[in-house]
Amino acid sequence: MVPRTYHGVLLWFCVHSLLKFDIVILINHLRYAMKSLTICFILVFSLSFSPAHTADVHPVYRKVDHIIWVVRDLKSVQKGWMDIGFTEIERLSNPKLTSHGLRDEKVKIRAAMAHLGGARALWVESLAGESIFSRYLDNHGEGALALIHRVRDKAELHEVTQELARANIGKIATYTLQTRTGAMHYTIMDTRDKGKYYLGFVIDERSDIKNGEGQNLQNLHFSQYAFAISDERPVSEFWTSAGFTPLQITHGAITDKEYFGQKADFDMKLGWQRFGAVVYEWIIPLKPPTVYADHIRMHGEGIQHFGFDVADMDTALDFFERKGYKVSMSGGWGERAKPGSGRFAYIDLSKLGGMTIELLWNYKE
Repeated sequence: MVPRTYHGVLLWFCVHSLLKFDIVILINHLRYAMKSLTICFILVFSLSFSPAHTADVHPVYRKVDHIIWVVRDLKSVQKGWMDIGFTEIERLSNPKLTSHGLRDEKVKIRAAMAHLGGARALWVESLAGESIFSRYLDNHGEGALALIHRVRDKAELHEVTQELARANIGKIATYTLQTRTGAMHYTIMDTRDKGKYYLGFVIDERSDIKNGEGQNLQNLHFSQYAFAISDERPVSEFWTSAGFTPLQITHGAITDKEYFGQKADFDMKLGWQRFGAVVYEWIIPLKPPTVYADHIRMHGEGIQHFGFDVADMDTALDFFERKGYKVSMSGGWGERAKPGSGRFAYIDLSKLGGMTIELLWNYKE
């Protein structure tokens, strides 16, 4: 969008130019005047919907390298996701995790890297030893706890952590995950209490880093990370203090609302952030029943689902229902079968690691 300052200059120019015409000139040049008025209207409209604040975030935030996601039984989770068509899953052979604190401590885990339609998830099953993963599982249950950004080296890591330190955000944990082909060095920041997820960084020294597209049976394309929260204001203030964009709040009309197959009258607000190709959706439930309030009640505020674009909603829903997975909540927006309309549906995959996925379909002529 055009910056506010630029909008102001153009608006002033349009209004000033129009005022210079008297009524005769306006009549003689009606076509020109109408074009000018149209341009001014477009500028006013776009100004009204321009973000109030922008932030120049560090380039590392423009892509999430992977999600860290704790599970109770890695074998069953991997089998379940493969059964619904996600087959690009790399089991890490004999991973060795070391927690760095006052002294180094070994943590026994199983782990796999899953490629999910354009996103990557590191599934971690904690077997023995105290860690941020075991604590999260004990306190919140299975689910995604961290978004990890890749940094080039220690110098870039120091740069981004120092930026956060200026906002009084420190490190909460550091780990080294040793794999067969090299080490992954993790730094986890203390952001969950106020920011609702752990922000983390990785220096990935593996020699066989795979960045697959995550081809899958339903051709689902990853489109967003989504969070369920109770109040957007403190969350927005926290991330703004860290140098991120504030949440841009929308509250649109929803049609055809259903909750577990029954008509419902739920409502929610949405908060948005975007860093390059990365879209974050923050959902604030307003009126039950909603899957967002359910998540907050069962797991606390945090990462609630991942969004995927789908080409054929009905075919995808039929596929998941035949596999035994229920549509927990669904609805639409816009005028049905008209440009700008679309549908959403949440698939309850909680038995595959505690998460939900959202299918998104946009009307195309």
